[in-house]
Amino acid sequence: MPFKDLRQFISKLEAEKELCPIGEEVDWDLEAAAMLRLCYEKGLPAPLFQKARGYPAGDRMVGGILSNHKRIASSLEIDPAVHPLQLMEEYLRRKKRLIRPVLVEGGPCKENVHLGKEVNLLEFPVPFIHRGDGGRYIGTWHIVICKDPDSEWVNWGMYRAMVHDSTTLGLFTEDVQHLTTLYRQKYEARNRPMEIALAIGVEPITSICAATDIPFGVSEAEVAGGIRGQPLELVKCETVDLCVPSTAEIVIEGEILPHERKDEGPFGEYTGYAT
Repeated sequence: MPFKDLRQFISKLEAEKELCPIGEEVDWDLEAAAMLRLCYEKGLPAPLFQKARGYPAGDRMVGGILSNHKRIASSLEIDPAVHPLQLMEEYLRRKKRLIRPVLVEGGPCKENVHLGKEVNLLEFPVPFIHRGDGGRYIGTWHIVICKDPDSEWVNWGMYRAMVHDSTTLGLFTEDVQHLTTLYRQKYEARNRPMEIALAIGVEPITSICAATDIPFGVSEAEVAGGIRGQPLELVKCETVDLCVPSTAEIVIEGEILPHERKDEGPFGEYTGYAT
């Protein structure tokens, strides 16, 4: 059976000694990111930070859960000892089939709902990742969801998300990306706000599909279902006309307003450069 949520996958990694829980307090300001980077460079297990400075003990951070082919194989329920080429072949084979998601009434992401003045993005231990970054980034491995206003197509992408203040995020997108195309050519051209939702902490295959180059008009949710061999369970948002994975740890709903821009970044990207 495919993983229902991120927590199941984390438990699997821990059983395979691919995860290291860290009970000591870790600072969200540079320290957590530096430790994660060291895990990448040394080939160490993915760190699960169980206590962030200034936050309750239950507020946890995890990173690097898919940073080697063994963990990716585990996410596909394949033997971690598989050769990387065989892993890629299996991924490409599964990617060809599409399985539509199913809509459910509720889910873990509905357990705590904050609306209006209750919204505070910094109630989460959002990390400051690199010295020189423009701010704290809540979105670096997540899903950004938006809809084509002229069809039923829903796009899932991965666009970095910087916290400006307690209720405002900045997304970085490029002209070739689907969100930018929809926003500029359809929403902004009609002077309409674009509804969006961010889902953070989802089961692993969903994140892979959001970060993958999937053609315009093809549903990432259906591709993820095909790779998993089982449909994703989605639930309706509270304030926007979108659906999100029901088992997401965090969901942020909002709008991108037409003709409004803010400075975003710089951010130390995976390429080794700040953009």
